[in-house]
Amino acid sequence: MARPTPPVLVQRELMLADGQPDPERMEELVAFQRSGRRLLLVAEQPTRWRPTRKAVDHDLALQQQLHQLLRRAGAELDGVVYLATGLFARKRHRLQELEQLADRYDISSGELILVGRDAVLLESIIMAGGRALAVGEIRVSGATRYPNLRVALDALS
Repeated sequence: MARPTPPVLVQRELMLADGQPDPERMEELVAFQRSGRRLLLVAEQPTRWRPTRKAVDHDLALQQQLHQLLRRAGAELDGVVYLATGLFARKRHRLQELEQLADRYDISSGELILVGRDAVLLESIIMAGGRALAVGEIRVSGATRYPNLRVALDALS
């Protein structure tokens, strides 16, 4: 039996405009996912979670909204993974999180691919041995730069 393809990690912030899902970016993700690729969104771990009955944390609400929008468009996310990228987050801890993520998909961390624009995330993927696709003007040693999300996803198709 063939092993399923590992998901491509896409930084969640690339999907947003002014904090809300951007329909154009959503279409790009849907087209990419329909080409047979799996998607996993990556976001910075929030400093505070407030998942209570009456007050749902903004991050959890956004996660649910993205899942619903993609499902309605005929695509599916593998999920959203939150990584500690803040000023005081330790590199070793981020690398362990990436290794655990790779283990969940029965791959090595060197098989991970991240499309993003956050230097810490891009550097972490590179340190784990994975492939980093930088979107926009960000310059990270070892990452391949692309002008926008569509071009970066096209490079993976």
